[in-house]
Amino acid sequence: MKRKNILSRMSYAALGLITHPQDPREFIQVFNPLSSSHYTRGVVTEVHHETPDSATITFTAGEGWASHKAGQWARIGVSVNGRRLWRPYSISAAEDTAPSVTVKARGRVSEALVYGTKPGDILYLERPAGQFLLEISPTALLFLTAGSGITPVMSMLRTLMPRRPDHDVVLIHSSANQESTIFHDEILELADQFPGFKPRFHFTKSLGRLTLREAGQLAALHPDILERTIYACGPDEFVGDIEAAVQEADGNIVVERFDTRLLPSDYSGPGTLVINNGTEITVPENQSILEASENAGTELPHGCRSGVCRSCLVMMSDGAVKNMRTGEMIDEPGMIQSCISRPSPHAILEL
Repeated sequence: MKRKNILSRMSYAALGLITHPQDPREFIQVFNPLSSSHYTRGVVTEVHHETPDSATITFTAGEGWASHKAGQWARIGVSVNGRRLWRPYSISAAEDTAPSVTVKARGRVSEALVYGTKPGDILYLERPAGQFLLEISPTALLFLTAGSGITPVMSMLRTLMPRRPDHDVVLIHSSANQESTIFHDEILELADQFPGFKPRFHFTKSLGRLTLREAGQLAALHPDILERTIYACGPDEFVGDIEAAVQEADGNIVVERFDTRLLPSDYSGPGTLVINNGTEITVPENQSILEASENAGTELPHGCRSGVCRSCLVMMSDGAVKNMRTGEMIDEPGMIQSCISRPSPHAILEL
């Protein structure tokens, strides 16, 4: 292996002499689309539509990718109207298999992936990350999920059940109805195959919202719920309620949040954003710094666009911003989240 690596480096150096001043990988890319000097790339191998507005996209990743753990997510970049946009997506494939993401068509990136992607297309990738990870030690588990929160849990189930068919696993998943439930049929097939896996669906259109704000409501949901390690994933409010109830009852819980709600603005006027290159941008009411900057043609780093992944951190050198999730005022220089902050009333960024 060592000899192979040495030969590979020598070949790369020799090619660099030929392609100078261009990076050799730019030349190799002509023959291998997965090679890139700037980003890890992936080529789409399969697109499977799970529901009318969701799809699982499987891909082969090139140099720079790392094998994922069940429950992790990765940022995916696609070109939309000539602009490369990024969003993090949970990986839905089992560990040690070809990576895939399952996407609901909400937002420009997701809509492009669900409705516009086909085998052979190129994706831009960042390495898998995240701490919503599966317990290795045998234990009784309970997964509580809502909406797209089933996606990382599906990676866990696909990984866990074939390895330990004797595992005692309960899944309670909330969604609007059967037709909109991603993986509905596969979950039932897993239950047929592995008796230790007991899924239950809660369809809100017929049963109403699944509310779990108190420990008593948790206990009523399943007899031994607080004796299990609980994994909760889904919308912020859903996960927050469960987390508070489990902690009140001294239970064990691991959480992953998918989206957030922004507080209504209590300031009706526009804000002003100044970037250190002299660019001045007006930030309309109820728009974030990220949204207003993009509308003005200035790209800022971003990820989930909801304040969860913190890929949008930028340096504020002066002024003040308001956190649109918490209402917190930040008037000291430091890193701010551009996707959930707006000037109050002005802020200066160092990019």
